Amino acid sequence: MQLTRIIYASVASADLEYDEVTSILRSATTRNEAQGITGILCFSDDVFLQVLEGPRSDVNQLYNMIIRDPRHKKVELLSAGEIDQRDFADWSMKLISWDCQPTAQRRALLLRHSRTTAFEPFGMTARQAHGFLCELAELERRPSLVAA
Repeated sequence: MQLTRIIYASVASADLEYDEVTSILRSATTRNEAQGITGILCFSDDVFLQVLEGPRSDVNQLYNMIIRDPRHKKVELLSAGEIDQRDFADWSMKLISWDCQPTAQRRALLLRHSRTTAFEPFGMTARQAHGFLCELAELERRPSLVAA
């Protein structure tokens, strides 16, 4: 099976509340599990950065749905390509609110992968976005590091 990874950034078309985002993610998680799609979604205010991994045709179909979803605007593909293995196999879709825990580790993580401590995924290169999401996932896998 051919595995693909895409990373994209987008802006919510309306002010989405955290409860609305979690509701959307619950249904996405069920769909992703059925299709073998894994990934992580990071958001702050109305800006999203997401990675999707899985079978090429399923990832492509999902991305095309996202592009047409009226809840998104300014959807920008940062990276797309074939992969040998998944980086986010732990989660059918992990949701991380950047604003919930603004720790020193998170600020340093963002500075390593962007030009500022503000969450601005549209200013990241594909490599920076991937590195940022991988390191963020590692922080999430080790909750003891997040609290510092």
